[in-house]
Amino acid sequence: MPPKIQYPLSTNREIFAYISNMNLANIPLFGIMSSKLNYLSERQGVLAQNIANSDTPGYKAKDIAEPNFKKMVAAAGMNGQRSLPMTVTNAKHIAKTAPAGEFSAKDRRTTYELNPNGNNVVLEEEVSKMAMNQTDYQTVLNLYTKGISMFKTALGKQG
Repeated sequence: MPPKIQYPLSTNREIFAYISNMNLANIPLFGIMSSKLNYLSERQGVLAQNIANSDTPGYKAKDIAEPNFKKMVAAAGMNGQRSLPMTVTNAKHIAKTAPAGEFSAKDRRTTYELNPNGNNVVLEEEVSKMAMNQTDYQTVLNLYTKGISMFKTALGKQG
């Protein structure tokens, strides 16, 4: 729980303590990056499961549909608008809408080939998707880390 803050914050130390204890998911940019990291993490597991079942007769390759992150950015007011999303700070407040963080794997309809045993997993395709997924994850993670570093730098801390 963040420390009780007396306003105005008079020192960088007080500001840094407040920032260190705040929930970054309440900042729209960090919330969207966190959702993207969750999606990529879930997708990595599904792609690994496809590779593990590449020889299972009748297995159908699965994938997770990517959420529309452009809509998430627009909804967060980051497309030039000056609006802020509603945030629940107390369990007794009105609940906000359900998060878009639930991902479910569905059978993939399009693959390049089908094995005689009914399995449609193509290892080359899965490995390619997995590599791209890892690259995307690392990119978003670097942006997230850089954002935190920028907060620390703004407060005069090395980070």
